[in-house]
Amino acid sequence: MHFGLNLILFFPLKFVSREQWMIMKRKREEIRPEGPHNCIPKFCFGFSVPEIDKIMEDRLPTNQISRLKWPQSQSKTLLGIDNAPVADMTGRLPEHILSSIISLISLREATTTSILSKRWRYLWRTSSNLDLDAKNMLGHFLGLSHFKEQHTQWKQKQKGRFVRWVNHILELYVGEKVDSFRVEYPLGSDHGCEVDRWIQFAIDMQVENLSINLLDDHRSDLYHGLYKFPYWLFAQAGKLSKIKHLSLNFCSLSIPANFIHLNSLSSLSLTKTSLNQEDVDNILTSCPSLEWFSINECRCPFHLKLSSGCQFLRLRHLRIFRCNPLEKVEIHDAISIASIEYDAKMFGQVLLKNSAQPVRLCMTLESNRRTLQSDPETQMTYVLGTLAKDFPLVETLLLSTPLVQVDIIPKHLTTFTRLKQLKLLGVRFRKILLDLTSTFLEAAPSLVELEMDLHLPRNEEVRIERQKIVEGADYIEHKKIPLKDYCQHQCLKKVELRGFCGSPIEFDLAVLLLKNAVLLKKMRIVREITPYIGDGECCVMDIFKIKIEREQILKILGPEVPLVLI
Repeated sequence: MHFGLNLILFFPLKFVSREQWMIMKRKREEIRPEGPHNCIPKFCFGFSVPEIDKIMEDRLPTNQISRLKWPQSQSKTLLGIDNAPVADMTGRLPEHILSSIISLISLREATTTSILSKRWRYLWRTSSNLDLDAKNMLGHFLGLSHFKEQHTQWKQKQKGRFVRWVNHILELYVGEKVDSFRVEYPLGSDHGCEVDRWIQFAIDMQVENLSINLLDDHRSDLYHGLYKFPYWLFAQAGKLSKIKHLSLNFCSLSIPANFIHLNSLSSLSLTKTSLNQEDVDNILTSCPSLEWFSINECRCPFHLKLSSGCQFLRLRHLRIFRCNPLEKVEIHDAISIASIEYDAKMFGQVLLKNSAQPVRLCMTLESNRRTLQSDPETQMTYVLGTLAKDFPLVETLLLSTPLVQVDIIPKHLTTFTRLKQLKLLGVRFRKILLDLTSTFLEAAPSLVELEMDLHLPRNEEVRIERQKIVEGADYIEHKKIPLKDYCQHQCLKKVELRGFCGSPIEFDLAVLLLKNAVLLKKMRIVREITPYIGDGECCVMDIFKIKIEREQILKILGPEVPLVLI
């Protein structure tokens, strides 16, 4: 029996107010002239590790944090203001407070405040967060695929337009300090001199968070002719350099050994660049304060060693994702490592030498059978049979699962003795959904929270069954699951099912968890799916045309267990 169980249905998501949801919806549906590139809202997924969550918040600009975080409560009405005009309220605020307010919104939004009053006319020029991208210049996101398809003359014209716009913004800037400086546009190395000047401006303004994303301009060789990041500019700044967070996309970074002018850097993210062992060695020895290291889609050697020589690494979070031909990583002297993210190619090949055991893991399984490591059966055998031995202290596990059609459940399981939070992302194994879910619960007897992002294959038969339920047919008409075949779980208290579209197998899963989790207190059912992007961020997507309403779900699940709707 379940007493005080909360079944929470989110249609739409209830962790945002309706006003916030409508704003997000309008932004996703707005027309973008340059192509079909859609804006998908991002959110902070978090790490469930306080010290890493703090680094993540610190490395994100203030105006992005306010948008990325899931609001925890409904919007509140401020009392005691009556009908006082906005100008009257803001007129009493000091200049630095107004500048802080401006920094919480995008650059394009900040410029629109110049019409409020004379005092606001030039206030946007003091924003401490400068986001220089197509969205802030044009009012809509850049359709990158559309951009690539255009002829060279058109692309050069658009690049020149962007360069002139950035130069104009920087000429007008009158602030005393820039906390965050971000450039995102497919410039490549053709405009390297202009980008150098922009970076020099950011350094002169004592920037702490610097992000340069020059995107892909359809080069035949992805890693050839990349823009060379001017690390030497930090040496010219001397002790004034305050850079803490650096993110580079389509930029090469080759700093010399023992380069002392990046010693304050705490997070570094490199995407789509080329790295060799010497580059990695120089980064780790020159950045003794580095706590966050993310390498994504980079060209790396087959075997990579992370070490800072005779010193201990301060790394807390490490992500290595889709780096070719990399298949083996050695982590030496990382006494503070708490989170590791990697993909299927390196299963069993992430070796810790004189290092702490991480409490959080994120792994991406693949259904590509070109290599043994990419075989779904081999991957699942490792996860349920060996992973708990390799990482015995893991408390949070994020697992992006492959598309499989056969039984891949291993016969022998290894127990995750400390696992408290399990997040199964991109769940696509319909035929073995119940069996594999029950297997994970059996392998994690101490599990408290379970999140499943359902992205099940939907053929014509499934579509017809789901449509019958959505249109009012009774779930009882479909075959019920034999609950006696599944063991009960003694610790599970919270379940969240995302991507719930109302198919029979999804109701089977909900009933299984409701009846077999003895201490279950809360189940959240959400229509949207939340694909994991990496480094603690996910996005929200609603992909279903046929919607099931909350009343229908309550009618079906209500008789199964005593529950309270909040």
